Amino acid sequence: MSSFKVAIVGGSVAGLTLALHLEKLGIDWVLLERHHEIAPQLGASINLAPNGLQLLNQLGCFEDVDQKAYPMEHVTTRNGNGTILYGFDIFDRVRVRHGFDICFTERRILLEILHSHIKNKDKVMTNQKITRIDHVGDKVQLSTNEGRAFGADIAVGADGIHSRVRGEMWRIASKEDPRVNTEYGCIFGISNPTNDLKAGEDFQVHDKGLMLGVMIGSDEVVYWFLIFACPEILLGLDFPRYSEDDEAAMVKAHSQKLVKDGTVFGDLYRNKRVSHMTPLPHHCFDRWHYKRIMCVGDSAHKFNPVNGQGGCNAIESSIALGDNIHAALRANDGKPLSDKQVDAVFQQTTEIRKARVTALVDESMRVMRLGAWSNKAFEFIDNYVMWLVPGHVMVDLMAAPASDGYKSSTLPQPAPKHNKTASEEEAAGRGRVKLQQHADEANKSSWLPAWVFAKQ
Repeated sequence: MSSFKVAIVGGSVAGLTLALHLEKLGIDWVLLERHHEIAPQLGASINLAPNGLQLLNQLGCFEDVDQKAYPMEHVTTRNGNGTILYGFDIFDRVRVRHGFDICFTERRILLEILHSHIKNKDKVMTNQKITRIDHVGDKVQLSTNEGRAFGADIAVGADGIHSRVRGEMWRIASKEDPRVNTEYGCIFGISNPTNDLKAGEDFQVHDKGLMLGVMIGSDEVVYWFLIFACPEILLGLDFPRYSEDDEAAMVKAHSQKLVKDGTVFGDLYRNKRVSHMTPLPHHCFDRWHYKRIMCVGDSAHKFNPVNGQGGCNAIESSIALGDNIHAALRANDGKPLSDKQVDAVFQQTTEIRKARVTALVDESMRVMRLGAWSNKAFEFIDNYVMWLVPGHVMVDLMAAPASDGYKSSTLPQPAPKHNKTASEEEAAGRGRVKLQQHADEANKSSWLPAWVFAKQ
């Protein structure tokens, strides 16, 4: 389209999504990844809801993702003593209302698929650790630890919660925005097929200060997470570091948690392929951009993983940014953008995304606190009230974020995988405001307090 160039820092879901999108739009780019490979095995799974899948469909990646991801079919929730609290079927209702499933796969696999669809792979450069970003005239210059320098019109940080790009943005702006809370930590893991766990099953264990999630994907591969409450809420970017001994102690304390009759958490851990213990900060920063630098994905907004929207919203933010860059370049007859025009692109992207992301980050923490019984009210509701809620109401609330997702204005609009029998408005519960209708239905049938649903 023009000589305009975007430097993307981070081979994350957000970074590779933006690279692929820009390539399809004919906008020049380079992606700089600090690790020696694009898709390292870190033990993380990724939830792909319809809002993320529809964008992957627009990017032309969905068929490959569909071959690797497996839909969630049924959720069973137990308490720490092994008693079943409630359960419900998922995928039939999600399909007819959204056109896609809610599914799981390895994060590494999604990264590999996104990378495989990029034609100009020589623009993806590994072993490039950014040490400094400077504004030079109407350009940015990115310096690496190896002494290399990369020039571009804008820099986009897709380098995660420990974002170097965000740090450089704050340095240049002489302002930090360290409002990051860390209430929980997590052990992520992937295990080989275990006992009689079947693909499509989803199990949760809720207990005081604890949530265990187990999802069985294609070939009966088991994706799991053990989320635990930190001893105290931590503020800022000084995150705790966990050792192998910390992980072993946490696993030992909860190894007898019943996942399914005949299977406890210890069985999964003994059968693991990989695991990783990490803090779970959550945030949505006020400042996403400054001058010619912008952050997307976890560097701008970090979710608790329990609502499965972190990866999907990283995709949404990257696609929205790509659309706005494209629109600005077209309006400018393909000529490079001025500082004012770049700021307008970044501001418009932030305005499109921030309210939705903020609400969903807050929702992820409400779901987390409910499942980990962070107070007596949540413990009571989870144990004695939730089982009375109709299953279809639970599914609609679980999938509601998918209906308000961003759709690209620059990419093709292919049909969803499944035929939808509900309109987009109906699938959204007639929009975020109409979620109250579900609350009313739950109230009439189960006396569940409306505010629990109204705030989801």
